[in-house]
Amino acid sequence: MSNNTHVVDLYSQLSKNVKSKSGASTDIPMDQATGKFTPGFIERVVDKDISDTKAQVAYSERVDGRMLLLTNPFKEKKAKHSCIGDSAVLKKSGRKKITAKEKRQLKIYDIPAEARRYELFLPLHRLWSKYIESLLGIKDMAEQMADAKQQQQVLGRLIKADMHGAKLAVERSKCPNFVGISGIVAQETKNVFKLITANDRLVVVPKARCVFTLYLPSNVQCVIYGDQFMYRASDRASKKFKPKPTIDL
Repeated sequence: MSNNTHVVDLYSQLSKNVKSKSGASTDIPMDQATGKFTPGFIERVVDKDISDTKAQVAYSERVDGRMLLLTNPFKEKKAKHSCIGDSAVLKKSGRKKITAKEKRQLKIYDIPAEARRYELFLPLHRLWSKYIESLLGIKDMAEQMADAKQQQQVLGRLIKADMHGAKLAVERSKCPNFVGISGIVAQETKNVFKLITANDRLVVVPKARCVFTLYLPSNVQCVIYGDQFMYRASDRASKKFKPKPTIDL
């Protein structure tokens, strides 16, 4: 048996039957001088009002020797960005952010019971002491704190300081149960100080309606009002504070 296969040349001219059924002009002339398809196609589709000289100039400047795409390439949509400071941050991201409720369920910010030991936070307190000395810029703090002008400058810097690692004691409070509690600040939120006491206890003390004694280096003590610290540590560092009268408890 023999297989009779008919080979069709894809680039051969269409038959008269196909041309008559299509109803469109399929004979695209080639350039007679060069024998190429593209110049002839340009001359065919160009406006009749344009002279042949202009068509040849347009072809030589814009088409000849260049790679042309006959279809529009696929372009991926770029994510919209919004600039914050010097960094570009995605305005909309597909990643789901963890909520405050989920953080509480996962106990992300909880201090484990085995880590609630006073001696573990002593290195943090020593680190905070060096930090507060460099922040306030005072070597002999005991002498210079006596100066009223110097004291105002120190208090202006102190209210913006990070309190993680500081030694605090509750001097006065609307709730008598908090009076006398002292320890190292393990965590600070907008509304509370979490202190690790010398008895290895974690005590949550509210800032509102409480007056604290802050222990600074060189045996200097400073009284701070919790109502004036009712901000997150990061927000307090960039906030501009105005002097306000404080109503004593």
